[in-house]
Amino acid sequence: MNKTIGIFDLDGNLVDSMSVYTETYSGILFRRCGIPVKESSEYYLNSAGTPLDVQFRYILEKNGKSVEEIQSMVKEFFDIVNQVDYSWYQGAKKLIRELHRRNFMLFVTTGSQTSVTMKKLEKAGIADYFELILGSGEIPKGPKHIKEFAKLAGLSVKEFSKQAFYCGDGTRDMEIAKEFSIYAIGVAQTVGKKELLKAGANVAVDRIEEVIGLDILK
Repeated sequence: MNKTIGIFDLDGNLVDSMSVYTETYSGILFRRCGIPVKESSEYYLNSAGTPLDVQFRYILEKNGKSVEEIQSMVKEFFDIVNQVDYSWYQGAKKLIRELHRRNFMLFVTTGSQTSVTMKKLEKAGIADYFELILGSGEIPKGPKHIKEFAKLAGLSVKEFSKQAFYCGDGTRDMEIAKEFSIYAIGVAQTVGKKELLKAGANVAVDRIEEVIGLDILK
């Protein structure tokens, strides 16, 4: 069955930002709470695709720390990472341009801020290729994003899901896709293929540039 709708995670999938994000996340937790960098770094990578406030809450509660400053931590995180000029993974922009040329309906779902995501896409010259770009501000990344995409496409969630694929680098991305029976493409740039497949990926590749060669897109 040919797929006509593509949903893409951004950070760690199209944009090479996860190393900076991980260092920033673990650094904040170490400076403020003394939580070991190794522990928080491993958790952050393994929970990629989860809203940031949820990620902070989990590690704080796990270590018996107060969660009162979560929003302050989230603000500090974005104040730091939004200053960095990130590079795109090889083949990422080419992939989006090619799918747009083929008249695929494209969407972005991300745990980052919508405004910052828009700037990244505009700078890359591909923002206009997406029907809707949703960050995790008013609507946290997850099932509600899928429902918003379906609404804009004028389809029921069930019909939308039948026509879509979801491409991401995190296990949470695969779980979201699996929840809606959306064909899931895992890109092992943040966690390994084994983890992505276990989380629900239908197929896993090493790099985003390999996605264009998948049968599902032909």
